[in-house]
Amino acid sequence: MTASASAVLLAETRRKPGRVLLTGLAIIVATVFAAGTMLFSETLRDYLTAGDVVTPTGAAVVVHPQELPTLDGPEAAADLVGQVASLDGVATAVGVWDGSVAAAVNGTSTEWRVTSDPMTGQLSRLDTPVRGSLPDGPGELAISEETAEQTGLAPGGTVTIPEHSEEPARTLTITAVVDVPTSVDGNVMIALPTEVRRLGGWLEQIDVAAASRTAETELVGRVGNLVGNPEAVVTGEEQRTVEGESAADAVTAVLVGVGVFAGLAVVSAVVVVGSTFRIVLTQRRTQLALLRCVGARRSQLIRAVLAEAVVTGLVAGLAGVAVAMLAGYGLLAAMRGSGVTDVPELVVSWPRLGGVLLVAVLATVVAALGPAVAAARIPPVAALGAAGAGEVGAPRSAGRLVLAGLLAAAAAGLAALGVGFSGSPFEAVITVAASGMTAFAAVIAAGPLLVRALGATAGRVVAAIGRGPGRLATANAAQVPRRTAATISVLSLGVGLTSALLVALAAVQSGAEQKIAELFPSAITVSAVDASSAEAFAARLSRDPRLVARSEDDVVLVDPATGADLAAVQATVEEAANEDGMTVAVAGDARSELENQLAIASMIGLGLVGMTLLVAVVGVGVTLMLSVTERVRETGLLRVVGLSRSGVRMMVALEAGLSGSGAAVLGVVIGAVYGALAVEALGLDYGLASVPVLQLVGLVVAVVVVAMLAAVVPAVRAGRVSPIRALQEA
Repeated sequence: MTASASAVLLAETRRKPGRVLLTGLAIIVATVFAAGTMLFSETLRDYLTAGDVVTPTGAAVVVHPQELPTLDGPEAAADLVGQVASLDGVATAVGVWDGSVAAAVNGTSTEWRVTSDPMTGQLSRLDTPVRGSLPDGPGELAISEETAEQTGLAPGGTVTIPEHSEEPARTLTITAVVDVPTSVDGNVMIALPTEVRRLGGWLEQIDVAAASRTAETELVGRVGNLVGNPEAVVTGEEQRTVEGESAADAVTAVLVGVGVFAGLAVVSAVVVVGSTFRIVLTQRRTQLALLRCVGARRSQLIRAVLAEAVVTGLVAGLAGVAVAMLAGYGLLAAMRGSGVTDVPELVVSWPRLGGVLLVAVLATVVAALGPAVAAARIPPVAALGAAGAGEVGAPRSAGRLVLAGLLAAAAAGLAALGVGFSGSPFEAVITVAASGMTAFAAVIAAGPLLVRALGATAGRVVAAIGRGPGRLATANAAQVPRRTAATISVLSLGVGLTSALLVALAAVQSGAEQKIAELFPSAITVSAVDASSAEAFAARLSRDPRLVARSEDDVVLVDPATGADLAAVQATVEEAANEDGMTVAVAGDARSELENQLAIASMIGLGLVGMTLLVAVVGVGVTLMLSVTERVRETGLLRVVGLSRSGVRMMVALEAGLSGSGAAVLGVVIGAVYGALAVEALGLDYGLASVPVLQLVGLVVAVVVVAMLAAVVPAVRAGRVSPIRALQEA
């Protein structure tokens, strides 16, 4: 019978595939975010790791000469390389020499980094030259692309090395411009190992290639015995792992935060899908009741509904993964098309994508479990009698109040623990974030009860403004409190995250501006050697009527006179300071840098939070779309008694606006409180003056508007149904 029940429900799914997509739309959005995060993290990690991993894949063993205290001088180092190369089981060994040298170009001498490369073979670290050909003899060198851009040098150019360490002055010829790892900065020249050793380089490591049929572990032991210190020898894979660890750790630290937001998007999607499943099962009560009448047990119905959830989650997850991959390939292609160089290839980890797909399916099943159990509890006769009744009625309030109270108490305790945490600020913020998620769970538990309060407050305003459609919208929201509460809960989570981020950024900006004001009591600050030189410099500047200068200890404070141009004053001060060897700092530059950093942080933070808001807005639209389908008879009757199409559309839009207003106010209040708590936990509390009241009010208005925009399609669909057709379909 289980197979029969599942077959009936799956047949219904095939007959109405649009319902599957609507039910899983929130899962699709969350999966796109989760899969996109995974693709982004893997691609970024591979890109940054490739920039830091310089040991070639042909190196089976690596020797670290720094671990050999008996190695004395370049001659001994070169001799060690030769001994390793002649060892049994070694195909070839190359010393990697590194150093710095003063090099003159067009008469200007600067410090250059010089490093070695064999130029050919499996131990070479260079790719095909960008221009020219690789050095193949003494007196030749290659330079990096960055160096070529900075100096204007090209193949055929020369670099002069002055006399040093008993070596006469020499002129080296550039034969190639090459691409070097992104971790290498400054002017770089690459030459053969003997040339770098002659320029005063030191032996950094020895790369060893294994002969055929020689195992890495065996060769590590032989080389370790030769050098006399096994700890100085590692496998090539171990060396490459160490080189990539710093970049990988940095990427992981950043993407942990991104993953948290992806998890929140999945949680929001679970709440939305749970609500939509409840609506769908309510619309199919007759079908479920008939299955009960022909012998289906409760457990069989639950399994059948969960099988449908698996199909929904699988379809939605596959769609989300496909969209994320298309977006990834499209973005990288667009970057290449716009002329961006060094664009990485998209790294696709199929096992990880499979994990994302599995999470999408499990999230859908978890979301469907509650509605499935609730639908299976209805006795066959009662279900047949109530088949036409919607998801009407208020849930039991006593249990919800107790649960919400316990969760709220736990949230308060965690918040107090986080604010008073004596450990690291990061751990304190994590504790506050856990408190916020607990508070969100309390909102979900008390959601249907909050709907009553919403109807008694904002609902009256909506009824007064919207008149008949407004009263109907308020009644519709109160008629299905679970559904309305689910919409409000998810939307309030996104709003809460946004408001918390705005409060935190405002506090950081306020604190940074206070610090700048303390460090820069004037427009321009000049650091002198001592108090007497500062006083003399201030007196010298004061002769210029365009500025006002005064000294405080060893610092000169300069402000432009009334009506004077700050840029001209700054140029005058910098010119005078350069003559005396003093350092100039400008408050405007510090403020500009702060604004840029905050702008980047805001864009990243709001972009991440926006995914959760997007899931919530999708939930509003999907819930209203399914609700409109469920209320065909009700809408038809309203049209019969005189409600116009525009009135129906207004009713649906005002219902969305009512949910949006409740979620916006609730989310802003909770989010602002937790934003302030996070700021306090970080020790950045700068008082109520830093709370961005106007931004929070704008957020409330924007959320209400967006919620009503999400209702446009359902509202238009509801308004298009004629009264007669609606009554026939009921």
